[in-house]
Amino acid sequence: MPQGLASVFRLPRLIVALLGLTATPLLFAASMPPADSHWRLSNIATLPTIDPSLTDLMVDADGNLSGVAGCNDYSQPRENGGYGEIAVTRKLCSDEKMRQEKAFLQALRHTEEWQVDEERLLLKDDAGRTLAMMLEPIIPTYHFDCQGERVVFDVIRRGDIRLTHDDTTVMMSKTESASGSRYADESGEIVFWGKGMQGRFTRDGRTRECRQVPAPTGD
Repeated sequence: MPQGLASVFRLPRLIVALLGLTATPLLFAASMPPADSHWRLSNIATLPTIDPSLTDLMVDADGNLSGVAGCNDYSQPRENGGYGEIAVTRKLCSDEKMRQEKAFLQALRHTEEWQVDEERLLLKDDAGRTLAMMLEPIIPTYHFDCQGERVVFDVIRRGDIRLTHDDTTVMMSKTESASGSRYADESGEIVFWGKGMQGRFTRDGRTRECRQVPAPTGD
């Protein structure tokens, strides 16, 4: 083959190879997951099927871990370049939830490396085996006008929301309510009740009537 034609044939192959490199996700391994991130379980090595809505992982600014394991809340502190013991509440749930919780906590205890790309978080053991895979969740956000004050909340997981009012952001959990959905912070002093497009927000002893509104342009 003439030299000029050989160059022409080699060039597309080089382009294809380069495109293949750019299309491959870049994975970054670390001793902790990304700070200020939230993940939901996608699959786990020891279970054939899982319910993604049951298990999540939240990482705070200091790298501490928390979330719902399947039934119970859990937390695991970042310490001495690694992670300490996992603290777990002691509720009893269905066999399905408890089975998923046990498998996830077992994976978490054996995780030595966190591998991240844009969408996935892989939990790996000291031999490099993948124990579980988590994905960034789609978090619904709702905006309310509460008598001229803006209240925004994100549905973090079933039964838990993250509410923002002025410069304050708090985690709130669902509580008993005769109708609608009622959420309160840990102190019980910040309360949001909602039903349909209407709501009621209480803070600092003052209650505001609320109505759901579209997100501001640019949010």
